[in-house]
Amino acid sequence: MPSSTLTQSALALCGAGAALHLYTVVFKAAGGEEGAGASAFLIGLWVFSCAPYAISAWLARGRWAAWGLGAAAACLVADLYMHYSVFVAPAGSTAALGLLFMPLWNLLIIGPAGALLAGAVHWAWRRKAGAAG
Repeated sequence: MPSSTLTQSALALCGAGAALHLYTVVFKAAGGEEGAGASAFLIGLWVFSCAPYAISAWLARGRWAAWGLGAAAACLVADLYMHYSVFVAPAGSTAALGLLFMPLWNLLIIGPAGALLAGAVHWAWRRKAGAAG
């Protein structure tokens, strides 16, 4: 898979993640609370939620494209699971707290783990392709 395809795939996943969080902020946030404080909080939450995708998009440029793709894919899977567990099948009254902590988990654990895994797979794939050729 050429690097440009990896980059495009990573950027598509980053866009999907940002869109998921925009949907959550616009349509799923508490609708009855209007005002500057609520708006500032929601904008801040959206920016914080998109930070792992911004890092993934930055990694996807150039020679680290596989790392960016892995980080974006891992973060998107985790975010989709959290969205499902909060809005579709909540397990309890504190399920929504996951929306506040998931960006931090994506930044510190899930994104780096996905990046390392994808980087290792990409390295092994290139090494195997080089040995066969």
